[in-house]
Amino acid sequence: METLKAITRIFLIAGLAFSMSTTAFAQGTAPEQRAKPSGGPRRQLATILFAGLGGAVLGLSTLSFYGRPQEKLVNIAYGFALGVIGGTAYVTAKAATGPSEFYGQTSAETDADWTHTNKMAMAPSQAPPMLGLNFEF
Repeated sequence: METLKAITRIFLIAGLAFSMSTTAFAQGTAPEQRAKPSGGPRRQLATILFAGLGGAVLGLSTLSFYGRPQEKLVNIAYGFALGVIGGTAYVTAKAATGPSEFYGQTSAETDADWTHTNKMAMAPSQAPPMLGLNFEF
């Protein structure tokens, strides 16, 4: 029972530490001058950790179904592991389908950078072929 209390205490402290952290702005910076929250690695790591904590809570909730819950504390670890795996899969899928969130550029900016860079690097004889279709009725 002491182990269960210790694990619960650790998750409670970690959850409060992550949920209470905020960005501080010195000398009251105006809201329009504040930087937008990024979708970078810090946010991805937080998503993975929160998914793991959610899984651990679900694993903890299964203990009430056993006559001797102290023998099934491994359910908490299994829940945490499944949460981390699920969070990692979610973050990976999100980064793969929307890389602009990770890199902070819109697709129009990325396309313009690619076009400008590659047009400058290509000789006229190496220009990509242009295809035009014309339909007249």
